[in-house]
Amino acid sequence: MSFRTWVALLAFAATLVAQQVSKQTNSWMVDANGQRVDGPRYSAVETPAGSQRVETTRSINGRMVPIQAQEDKVVRSDTSGKVVERMIRKYDANGNPGPPTKVHIEEIKNSDGSTTIQSVAYETDINGNQKLAERSTTKIRKGATTETSTMVERATLNGSMDTVEKSMSVERPSGSGAEVQSTTYRKDVSGNFSPFSQEVKQIKKSGNEETTDAVRYEIGMDGKMTLSSRAIDRVKTNPDGSQVAETDVYSKYSAGKTGDANAEQPRLQEQIRRERTPAAGGKVVETTSTRARMPNDPARFGAYEKVSQTTVTSTDPAGREVKQAESVTGRRDPNGQVVPQQGHSENTVATKK
Repeated sequence: MSFRTWVALLAFAATLVAQQVSKQTNSWMVDANGQRVDGPRYSAVETPAGSQRVETTRSINGRMVPIQAQEDKVVRSDTSGKVVERMIRKYDANGNPGPPTKVHIEEIKNSDGSTTIQSVAYETDINGNQKLAERSTTKIRKGATTETSTMVERATLNGSMDTVEKSMSVERPSGSGAEVQSTTYRKDVSGNFSPFSQEVKQIKKSGNEETTDAVRYEIGMDGKMTLSSRAIDRVKTNPDGSQVAETDVYSKYSAGKTGDANAEQPRLQEQIRRERTPAAGGKVVETTSTRARMPNDPARFGAYEKVSQTTVTSTDPAGREVKQAESVTGRRDPNGQVVPQQGHSENTVATKK
């Protein structure tokens, strides 16, 4: 598990100060014969003291077996920061446990108002010995701008730690939105850190509409940063609580992830429309539709086709918040038609403390 996941999960755990949350997720997919087959299942319980997460899947003999489990224990949480001990265990195809990975995550609130988050991962070998495998340090400074820097170190063959990646993100808010610039650096053949990828995001708000223009650059074959993709997202929120989001996706690849021979530069490949509509009984219906260039005529776009619909129910009986969501997702076949391929259902119960 990468340091980004550790930090994200730590931040999520911080929101669970006053409640206990349990979540169950079931998924399914369509096999080569067009038959619906149950897929991985996910369960989680989050409390102020920690959390447990288990992912299971169907083995070759039809039994549901675990493939990964994670347990968090909050060692300390106060005004100075938080300490979390995480145990991650992966399983083989028959559900037999493998050596665990232990992660120590510490969040420190510094006197200057900044925050430091350090994650240290230890892997267990076949003899039961723990060895330092990866260490990441993230520093967050908030002021007129928000600066986030991360350094990732991994163990070398001789046991020392070597810095393998650095990243820097700067968010500059404005009266009408914000600009976020993120850059990832990796070592080149000379051992120097050079930009590997960069994303520049412009966020603008006007009335009940918000536009996000995200441009991504990646290093090319010539060693220079080149435009890789672009996504323009427009979100409109209506007075009745409904919401419409439209996204234009620019890329050198088609919606089917194949190369576009006509695209020397990223061009419009796909348009995505997401509609969120309140319904009776406290329900919210979220529908996603897409249109893309026709496989047999890339100069034209097809009509919008619904690829997923999610229904979310939220109630509050006896002090609990219950959410139920069901979603079905389709993919384009060789003829450009969207057919159901996979789906999932999710039940979440939050109990206030």
